[in-house]
Amino acid sequence: MKRKIELYLLEWKNEKNHLPLVIKGARQIGKTYSIVKFAKENYKNFIEINFASNENFKSIFDNGYDVDNIIKNISLLMPNATFEKNNTLIFFDGVQLCSKAMTSLKQFKIDNRFDIICSGSLMGINYNEIQLNSVGYKEDYDMYSMDFEEFCWANSISENVLADIRSCLVERRPVENYIHEAMLKNFRAYIVCGGMPEVVQNYIDSGYSLVRTRELQIQLVDQYKSDISKYASTRAFNVRSIFEQIPVQLEAESHRFIVSSLGEGARLQKYEQDFLWLVNAGVGLMVPQVTEARSPLKRTEKTTAFKLYESDTGMLASRYPGSTARAVYLDMKTPNLGGLYENVVAQELVALGADTWYYQTREVGEVDFVIEGARGHVVPIEVKSGKKVRAHAALDRLMSVGEYKIPEAVVLSHENLCKEGKILYVPIYMTFCLDEFMEKDDPNNDFSFAPISL
Repeated sequence: MKRKIELYLLEWKNEKNHLPLVIKGARQIGKTYSIVKFAKENYKNFIEINFASNENFKSIFDNGYDVDNIIKNISLLMPNATFEKNNTLIFFDGVQLCSKAMTSLKQFKIDNRFDIICSGSLMGINYNEIQLNSVGYKEDYDMYSMDFEEFCWANSISENVLADIRSCLVERRPVENYIHEAMLKNFRAYIVCGGMPEVVQNYIDSGYSLVRTRELQIQLVDQYKSDISKYASTRAFNVRSIFEQIPVQLEAESHRFIVSSLGEGARLQKYEQDFLWLVNAGVGLMVPQVTEARSPLKRTEKTTAFKLYESDTGMLASRYPGSTARAVYLDMKTPNLGGLYENVVAQELVALGADTWYYQTREVGEVDFVIEGARGHVVPIEVKSGKKVRAHAALDRLMSVGEYKIPEAVVLSHENLCKEGKILYVPIYMTFCLDEFMEKDDPNNDFSFAPISL
């Protein structure tokens, strides 16, 4: 299945003096498959060191981090391995089991003979400590499960169709009706199926059976719970409690995570590291509150008030009763599906690389998401899962605040694209195109200048 990381990896390889690469993300999202495929297609020599499948590989750092010693130790364990300067990729997989692999990146970069990629779920790793040891000597890439566009690729939806949908957003024109209806159905299938590659492949191979898909998702959720118990050590109970609360909290009207739900007298200070554990492990997506809709949004960020979404919409859907997944797929209006629809939008925004917040003040109310758009403008985003698409009082009040000078807001729903005043009503399947609202790098707009001699 085609993944967007493939293009990123090629750009990384072709960049002069590129750094060792650390690919982070939750388990089972396709990190290893994508890296191995890329390595075999682009390098003469590929050495895969998987700490999960062979614990003996941990010994390659027994003599410290000198590259020659590491290569010698690898050769003892892998006699057929060939190391050729500038044409060899060494892949450290499962680095959550051997943090020394990432500590070695500084020496590998200084040595500069071999390309290095590290990957793993990073569960249980003190990443801040590793960051201090290798800052300036590595590049990080956050990978997620398949987004909706990748899901469409896997399901043989024409790239010409997807390109036309994007052009509809750019040109502010509706999508042809038959395509619109088909894409709404595809998006509802994505909400239920999600983007875990094994699950998507199972969905396709089983003749698009969401029942079979659900069985596999439930197994993966159980594996996540097992990983929490295995890697969160003394904090496993707290982390597991938060994980169990995600679908419950998203059922509430506000969808905000209420820390007191974790137990009598629970306070954020006690659980803060546990929330971060889930986020760093790629399992949770944290969206904090802001109280001003002007750039930079982070200036009024309130980290004590946040929403916590699950990193894969299908995994979340599998944790609700089967009737809920059926209601999504069949476009039934009961039960309340707002939490699931918000979750999939949060997942798409993060996959697009957007820093994401929600807005709330006493005077205005709550707006589902705000992102920083092009030319310093903030873009408010509302998500509508039901029929009352034009009922968005808080959004209207926000748009009326003159000092924010917000040119346009987006309402995502099942309706086709149209614009009314400053509100752009966008089909929810167009979430994969929302990067059109974000600032883009223009290589032809170089604002660098030479130092002025004094």
